[in-house]
Amino acid sequence: MLTIPLILLLSGCWDEKTIQDFHYITAMGIDYKDGEYIVYAQLVDFAAVAKTEAKPTENPPVYVGKQKARSISLAVNQLMRNTQQALYIGHISTFVISENVLKQQSTEIVDYIYRNQLLRYSANIFATKSSLDELFSINGYFNLSPLYTTLYLPEDVYRNRSYIEPITVQRYYSNQREKASTTILPSITWNEKVWKEKDKNRKSLYMDGAFVIYYKVSQPWFSEKELSGVRWLTKRTNKTPVSINMNKQDIYASFSHPHSKVKPVFKDGKYKFDISVDVSGKILGLDTQMEIEKIKQKFENEIKKEIQTSFETGIQKNADPLSLGKILYIKETKYWQKNHIKEPKDYLDKNSIHDINVKVHILNTGGLEAKPLE
Repeated sequence: MLTIPLILLLSGCWDEKTIQDFHYITAMGIDYKDGEYIVYAQLVDFAAVAKTEAKPTENPPVYVGKQKARSISLAVNQLMRNTQQALYIGHISTFVISENVLKQQSTEIVDYIYRNQLLRYSANIFATKSSLDELFSINGYFNLSPLYTTLYLPEDVYRNRSYIEPITVQRYYSNQREKASTTILPSITWNEKVWKEKDKNRKSLYMDGAFVIYYKVSQPWFSEKELSGVRWLTKRTNKTPVSINMNKQDIYASFSHPHSKVKPVFKDGKYKFDISVDVSGKILGLDTQMEIEKIKQKFENEIKKEIQTSFETGIQKNADPLSLGKILYIKETKYWQKNHIKEPKDYLDKNSIHDINVKVHILNTGGLEAKPLE
């Protein structure tokens, strides 16, 4: 008799849900047009994601939902209204925002993510100038789901070829709140001219550049080439290629883990910057015979040129891709406050770089040493 009342306190399984009872959103895209937010949701069949010994024989189905409303929350609610099963947003791994959203300088997307307890701050975030509808319809290679594409695995691509560093929602939000910080938001698109599947062109996703955002003041788009100098000031650069031409022949090398230092120096009544880079690499392609010291000097000049080009392009667009302002703000806070600095043009001009010093170390030149194959 004493145990019977205790049974009433035990939990039951009457509200149990299995994984097939939900539709899982894995990526969300957000656009803005005519005063309304347009929300895109990508649904992936997790049965096609499970690891098996045999490769799938056909592309797994991918569903892309689309709804618009005055706010992101209302648009997501409309998506939930038009699904056949309950939508679950706790598996969103990637957010993609359009160029139109950036132009609005809206904080609603970050507000929506941080207010929803199911969403993770470690999710990837991209911008795009392309169609979100088509972007979310691209599958992976070998009949794999979109979960095996750059959209979800940017870190894997970045480790193998370090140009534009991926960014998470957490880092995007924290950078946006700092007055002197530059946020480099990668932009993603697709190309169908590189790979083929039988006689059919195969779409592949890649990062074509980035929006360089300075505290809601400016957010111009830079191509990958225009941002090539940023990789030398990025600690996480793992493998990054450089090609030079000497005696009408190409020399190709891969560099990794650069050590950089930026120092503000007071010259002619304002602060300028000394930039030093120390980087090591190895030669992967050598088509000409030349002294290794001359090859190193050529690589050093090429890296200097890339840093200078990224800086000058930033001046033209009122942007600071090298994040020189953050260094100045940290080390010379009184100068920053005294001069009421609010945007890059307040502390940068075409002569703001005082000196660029690059030191290249060639760790090895392969089995052929510093000679081409004869």
